[in-house]
Amino acid sequence: FYKVQLKTLNTHIPTTNPYNNPTLTNYTIPKFSNFTEDSLSLPYFFYSRNPHHRAVIQPQTNMLRASMALRSSAVATLRIAQGIPKNRVNSLGFETRQNLLNEISAASKDPAVKAIVITGSDHSSAFSAGADITEFNATGEFKSPSLHDLIETLESVEKPTVAAIKGVALGGGLELALACKYRVAEPGAKLGLPEVHLGIIPGAGGTQRLPRLSSVNFALDAITSGRHFRAPEALKNNVIDGITPEGETLESYASSFALECTKNSVEALQARNLSLVKVAGDASAHDKACEAVKSKLPQPHMGGEAVHGAVDAIKASYDPSTGSFSDCIDTEMNIFLDLLANSAQGRARRHVFFGERVATAPPPGAPKASSPLPNKVGVIGAGTMGSGIATCFLRAGYEVTLVDVNPEGLARGEKIIQGNLAQDVKRGRASQEKADQNLSMLKTNTALTGLADAGFVVEAVFENMDLKKKIFKELDGIVSPSTILCTNTSTLDIDEIGAVVKDPSRTMGMHFFSPANVMKLVENVQSKHTSAQTISDVTAHTKKIGKVGVLVGNCDGFVGNRMVAPYTGEACFCVEEGAGVGDVDSAIVDLGMAIGPFTMGDIAGNDIGYLIRKEKGWVEGGFPEGMRYCDIADKLVTDLGRIGQKAGKGWYDYDPSVGKGRLPMPSEEVDRFLADCRGEGVSFEDKDLVERSLFPLVNEGFKILEEDICSRPEHIDIIYIYGYGWPVWRGGPMYWADKEVGLEHVLKMTELYHSKYGGSDWWQPSQLLVDLVKEGKSVYDWANEKTRKSKM
Repeated sequence: FYKVQLKTLNTHIPTTNPYNNPTLTNYTIPKFSNFTEDSLSLPYFFYSRNPHHRAVIQPQTNMLRASMALRSSAVATLRIAQGIPKNRVNSLGFETRQNLLNEISAASKDPAVKAIVITGSDHSSAFSAGADITEFNATGEFKSPSLHDLIETLESVEKPTVAAIKGVALGGGLELALACKYRVAEPGAKLGLPEVHLGIIPGAGGTQRLPRLSSVNFALDAITSGRHFRAPEALKNNVIDGITPEGETLESYASSFALECTKNSVEALQARNLSLVKVAGDASAHDKACEAVKSKLPQPHMGGEAVHGAVDAIKASYDPSTGSFSDCIDTEMNIFLDLLANSAQGRARRHVFFGERVATAPPPGAPKASSPLPNKVGVIGAGTMGSGIATCFLRAGYEVTLVDVNPEGLARGEKIIQGNLAQDVKRGRASQEKADQNLSMLKTNTALTGLADAGFVVEAVFENMDLKKKIFKELDGIVSPSTILCTNTSTLDIDEIGAVVKDPSRTMGMHFFSPANVMKLVENVQSKHTSAQTISDVTAHTKKIGKVGVLVGNCDGFVGNRMVAPYTGEACFCVEEGAGVGDVDSAIVDLGMAIGPFTMGDIAGNDIGYLIRKEKGWVEGGFPEGMRYCDIADKLVTDLGRIGQKAGKGWYDYDPSVGKGRLPMPSEEVDRFLADCRGEGVSFEDKDLVERSLFPLVNEGFKILEEDICSRPEHIDIIYIYGYGWPVWRGGPMYWADKEVGLEHVLKMTELYHSKYGGSDWWQPSQLLVDLVKEGKSVYDWANEKTRKSKM
């Protein structure tokens, strides 16, 4: 008989008896007579005749279920987070660590167990997505057993241990796998140590074991990039020992692999313990590799604290002066804890990690998305934007019909899509077979009637209200009454566009960012008509095509472009007053932004902004009386024809032979033009240029929150990180203002400039900003309070 421990009792115990089924990994305990919770003290043991069975009982609804460590021919299979269904990705939180450590300890001591396989739980498709970062705190204290305790226990097991990797093994999940003596994986499994994206380094031995198992060069690449790598690459670099053969399950393969490993000698098994292994190769060559990598990384003060720390930790793995393996682990831990406790960049990165989940989640109380989602999609407009949007849907496996009334334009659009998919193959993002399959799902048509069977439509013609309304009205008579109609626009009124159809509740805005096939952000714009079901479905489609979709309200410019207007507007005033175009851009780039406002204007096209201002009647003195207006950007277009990169000249000059025509170079013509416009001028410090340009943007963000255009500051942060090149290590514009600059200083300078430049609405302080400073509150605390009140 084999003893089975009962940890929890429930008075309702079904009578199914599966003891004669040796392949069952979860089973219901048979009925016992004459016992209740009151009459039996825990733990309680019962016995099975079947030598394949061991079980730890865990509670489920109205029954006892056994989370079994199945012994198949003396191989114990332990499942990470088994019986904890709320842990959907098998993250290694306290409860999971405790359970797994107990199971490893029991299996290692059991003489009937000859080998151990560790894999993911039944309820998850993952091996483990890593540590539970909600446990992270500035002190670096973790409830015992820590992940280090778990890994040390696993590594000390004197039997073959095999990690059977399905789905993902990331961060602490991969570190757990590295503590096993062998690793096998499904062909599509993804592995990685992405901790640098959270502003820390691997803290449970990843920087020490990976160089020993693979190589210093591979560890440098994998850890400093934080990228995921698939099983074939892992096998090539000695990170895993095998890939599941076609036609065989992962667990079956892992069990067979483990049985074979029991034939290995004690010495061979010890050689698989990475804590006893030296890093291969010459230390001086490794030093050169580390310095070469460091030279390409961002400087520590420009977001590079974590990646430089990762290189230093990897150097400890081979440096003889570090000492023993335990000393190497201590070095890694010291760097990890220093970053966790002291790195503002790390706190900002973790804010973004959680903020993205907040910003992309459906609104509270939203219905579930339709299931299945419609797979036939129509895209109207075959220009660069429409073709990019169509590419996104094709990549995700949708059937796409691209419509354009111009046959030549339609052919160009199809060619753009072919080029986009070819680039996927060239860059290793897709196989040729996959790209061909995606392209085969594309149809083209010159008439809207070709969209009769579409369940989802995105209109992406140029920014003209009358044209968009005409298309929506015509579409309304063609598509199904349930078809969702979306318009891609950056500024136009979604309410007005949607009002022309019979049921405007199924209309919405989807503001893709250009180029749509590259940029991850989509502002999903709800109108006053949009239904909750439409919002849920659009959110689901956005996620399916791999975009970061943020729900926003309807106003001029929505969130991103509304905040850009005061940013670029005030930058122009700085130039008019005497700052150089390059000075403004450099000050913003030195803050960490990808590009400055004038380079951004050249890329987008200076004529676009000019046409918007002209549409509003502001050009040539048509702006309202008392409004502060700078016409330099208008004259740049009308007088000099400098519309941007596409013309080879904008705020900067562009030479087709230099940087593919995209490298901004100072322009003597622009310098002469500005000198004539501003007279003597004044000089600026970089700090002044940053505050003059970015404080109006932040102030507008507070007004957006006041008006409930978006519900939380994280929405704004994520929009700017994914859509406008805000540095992730500064957390987003609202985080930067709140946590780095300080709201009191933002308000002080905003009030100062408002008194000086009263003609600009963007310097009128937001009432929310005023209130927060008065109350000494963070904008994130304000948002949390608002959320709590809404749930009451």
